[in-house]
Amino acid sequence: MKKRLFVLAALSLVLFSVFPRPSQARDAGDPYVILVEFLLNEATLDEAIDLLSEIQTQTLENEDGCLVYDVLLSEENPAQVFLYESYESGDAYKVHTNAPYYKEIVLKKLKPLIKSQKIIKVYPLNFEGENAP
Repeated sequence: MKKRLFVLAALSLVLFSVFPRPSQARDAGDPYVILVEFLLNEATLDEAIDLLSEIQTQTLENEDGCLVYDVLLSEENPAQVFLYESYESGDAYKVHTNAPYYKEIVLKKLKPLIKSQKIIKVYPLNFEGENAP
């Protein structure tokens, strides 16, 4: 329980620290980063994990604009999965969501296996560049 609270507190701290300040307008060419949380159907968990692995492989092999595509499994709940996706820009993310393999794997096969989904758009802080505090 303490470990879960620590993880939630750390995640909250990270999320609250990366929300844009009103004075910081985001540029269209900035990195496009999302955190996705899935709760998967337990009966089809193995199939869903295989599909996530497949979309990860396809994305990293075929999309130069994808910088990071991590699939993270919860230690406490095997049906809870997180994605950390980072793209060079919003346009690179659009390339991802318009790819034929995305439509086939995610929209046709994976979506029916998902109980719930939450997407959070975040942006990275560059402490050595223009976003330095």
